[in-house]
Amino acid sequence: MGGVGLSYVRFNASVSPYQGMVIDSKDNYFIFSSSLEKLYVYEANHNHEVGDVLSISGTKKELDFVTLESEFDFKDYLNRKGVYNELKYESIEVKFSNPIKVHAFKKDFISKFDDNTASVLSPLLFGDSKNSDFSDLGREMHLMRLVSSSGIYLSFIFLLINKLLSFLIKKEKWCTLASIGLLSPLFVLSFPRFIVIKFFVLKCIRWINKYPLKKKFKYLDILCASGILFLFINPNLARQDVFILSYFIPILSLFINGSFHFNKKWKMSLFVMISVALFFVPFSIKYYNELSLFSLPIQLLFTPLYIFLFFLSLLTLMKIPIYGFVSSYGNVMFSTLKFTNKFSVYIYTGSISEVGIFIYEIVFIALLFFASIRLKPIKQIVMVVFGALILYFMVPIQAIRQYVSFINVGQGDSTLVCYKNFTVLIDTGGIKKKDIATEVLIPYFKKKQIYHIDYLITTHDDFDHSGGVNSLIENFTVRHYINDYHAFPLNVNNFTITNYNTYSSLWDDENDFSLVLGFNLNNKDYLIMGDAPKKIETAIMKDYKYIPCDILKVGHHGSKTSTSDEFVRYLKPKEAVISCGKNNIYHHPHNEVIAILNKYKVRIRRTDTESTITF
Repeated sequence: MGGVGLSYVRFNASVSPYQGMVIDSKDNYFIFSSSLEKLYVYEANHNHEVGDVLSISGTKKELDFVTLESEFDFKDYLNRKGVYNELKYESIEVKFSNPIKVHAFKKDFISKFDDNTASVLSPLLFGDSKNSDFSDLGREMHLMRLVSSSGIYLSFIFLLINKLLSFLIKKEKWCTLASIGLLSPLFVLSFPRFIVIKFFVLKCIRWINKYPLKKKFKYLDILCASGILFLFINPNLARQDVFILSYFIPILSLFINGSFHFNKKWKMSLFVMISVALFFVPFSIKYYNELSLFSLPIQLLFTPLYIFLFFLSLLTLMKIPIYGFVSSYGNVMFSTLKFTNKFSVYIYTGSISEVGIFIYEIVFIALLFFASIRLKPIKQIVMVVFGALILYFMVPIQAIRQYVSFINVGQGDSTLVCYKNFTVLIDTGGIKKKDIATEVLIPYFKKKQIYHIDYLITTHDDFDHSGGVNSLIENFTVRHYINDYHAFPLNVNNFTITNYNTYSSLWDDENDFSLVLGFNLNNKDYLIMGDAPKKIETAIMKDYKYIPCDILKVGHHGSKTSTSDEFVRYLKPKEAVISCGKNNIYHHPHNEVIAILNKYKVRIRRTDTESTITF
């Protein structure tokens, strides 16, 4: 049994004992319920199961995670589940161990498949995400989120199993009950995943309503009542997209089937699919900051393939030894998806707020309503409003704005300059454990509706400034790459970037070569110091009587090797931006630098506390 040990440094706060139960278990953490409070506990490769009763000695603190620009916000994810604090443990004692080893079973089961197939089966079966090329392609096509969140695959599998069992069990009443029973192991393995709990609860209620109660209640009544019941039990569900999607999609389907009439069944099915896809549009924008022009036909093609893969995986759960066939089928899907991805056309949409999602859905539902009652004048007005909303997301409005963004890339530098659809990226940042280009920069460009970088400039070759160059050039459109001071001054479209460090031949340290770049945008003068040390600052002050500077990008992430008292007095900046990683091992920014900036009343902005900073 894992979990006992001194894995964390002791804090000043007193260590307290917490008694409670594990209510959710993932590979490297679990959610612990103690005295009606949900606590996040990090423990790598633990073996705790849902239902384990534990006694944990530790200290409680507010959730605090390092989240870079455009990354998945794990803190917000936990908050939406009602988890607001972390329990840093010193020791864990198991008071009761759940004899049903679901967590161990899932890990063993998924290990039987190759990485690509496992990355699809894990979220479909158990709601656990695993990264691979396959899952990345699924996300790009916006398939995994829609299929997993809506629960469509569960309904299709139930219908398939029910149809197969009908050849053996003639009475519909017992055939339906047997189908629920056959799928019940999935309930145990997926617990406490909401979409699966909801599916089984609804199936059981509908069986009771249809047979013992003789259809006393309509399906819509049952659907709404179950939703209210779930919210009463767990009000935090109202903040979770999986709840919204899993209820509104079937309600939308019921409304369409009851309000619209087509002479062909396939036309109705197609209309429902298109409506669901349109309903999903703002969520697609929220998750991916883009829309795929071919997402609907791809969803029509791949959703049945996903469902069949899920069905095959259920057979393997029942100990039918077809693991190799399932992996082969999964890889055929992967190859097909990869092929179709080559022809995809994406429109970068920018970000969308919760209010924006609400407005979109209200307008969309109003459009369907007025279309169903054939009230043409109002329907046409709503159609115009709906069309305007779609155009608003599709037209690259943000791309023509003028701004400077100091991107939160952790312990590194990356500055985006946008001038009338002309883009310059100064440095890329770089982190050994992740691809900073594909995981941070490119998602941010999508959010800003940027389709290309005109000039990529690296101030010098340190990894935390240039580590993402190769990946960015490979995965995004970069028209020009500059890493040589001879390219300056750079004049493009009446926009000029000047380099003030021309002393590279005098020094031999890497930071001494760092470009020092100045430019003016929106009547503000910016100075990007890279990692230039104090001796470069001294040389610059000697050769330039005056350098305009309203916004100073502080050198070397706030290290005391840069930003001398004399240099700040010389520049007289109004604001200073420090790009550094949260809780970084170098303790940047240093107190001496902060003191100097405060001395001259310079407003201090930090990416580790504010995330991305935009002027």
